[in-house]
Amino acid sequence: MQLRISRSQRLIAAITIASAFFLVEISIGFYTHSLALVADAFHYLNDLVGFIVAFVAHRLSTRNDSPQALSFGWQRAQVLGAFFNGSLLFALGISIMLQSIERFITLHQHHHDHHHDHSHEPVVESEPPREISFKGQRLTSASQHPDHRHLTSETKSFHGGHDMGMMGVLLHVLGDAANNLGVMIAALVIWLTRYEGRYYADPATSLGIAVMILLSSLPLVQQSGLILLESAPKGVNITDVKHDLEKVPGVLAVHELHIWRLNQNKVLASVHVAILDHSASCFSRLAKVIQECFHAYGIHSITIQPEIVSVGPIQGEMKELEMKDNYPEICQLGCRMVCKELTCCG
Repeated sequence: MQLRISRSQRLIAAITIASAFFLVEISIGFYTHSLALVADAFHYLNDLVGFIVAFVAHRLSTRNDSPQALSFGWQRAQVLGAFFNGSLLFALGISIMLQSIERFITLHQHHHDHHHDHSHEPVVESEPPREISFKGQRLTSASQHPDHRHLTSETKSFHGGHDMGMMGVLLHVLGDAANNLGVMIAALVIWLTRYEGRYYADPATSLGIAVMILLSSLPLVQQSGLILLESAPKGVNITDVKHDLEKVPGVLAVHELHIWRLNQNKVLASVHVAILDHSASCFSRLAKVIQECFHAYGIHSITIQPEIVSVGPIQGEMKELEMKDNYPEICQLGCRMVCKELTCCG
């Protein structure tokens, strides 16, 4: 029998492990006065916050009940959680980068003073690396954090198979592995080589991981931010949709066309359609044709607002085509001037 572990159970396991590491390391770190352990404990706290945010967002997104004020329910909870995690990671990457640069400057000044004073005693040389190793471990262990979203074409598509929240958690873990590997490489370089600048390996590793965090978190912030800004999905050109709708027989003009993403998978649209009064009787048929046009673009939740234009008897198809070419794109059901600025396009 195959064991199936739900998404919530996986997140709870990650939270439990991160909490255990945090409590053990913070306790031992304070007891032994180890800066490295305390720093690494706060890294796990950082991871823990990301895991909890992902867990809460996932639980909210699966709830059927929601406050009356949330007419779309909790469908954007995971997108909001991904944006929070991405922003947190981006800020962390900037912080680690600045501290790595500071370490480079400190090392450079130390070596400059060291050569200037001609003091090459082993005891003096071994002191700064100890401090740098501790600080560097703080940098690199903090940088184990990447929600490190290497967003691929899968997540860029609004029909992507992976949700942002779980990919963020996965990249947290992969970031931890990459960071630990970087720390070991830096330690081996410092331990096994006798090159004078070998101690630069520690801040260089931190800088490299900081760049990785920035490059992986920025797409996450960008993609989730664009959804929260209600942008149209990639691959859907609003101008093309408008032109296709205007070609539908019986449609005189199209305006107030809005297309936006509710979450990673769902796209919504609303449109005002001006139709001639003689087409009003068969609007249901016309609406189905418009709906099929939206379906071709992967949009399956549409609100159509008809605007009936009375022009009297129409003399043939050519007369209707002339009206299409000359019809002004003015909303027939628009608000008065007093409230125009309060409309979505005002």
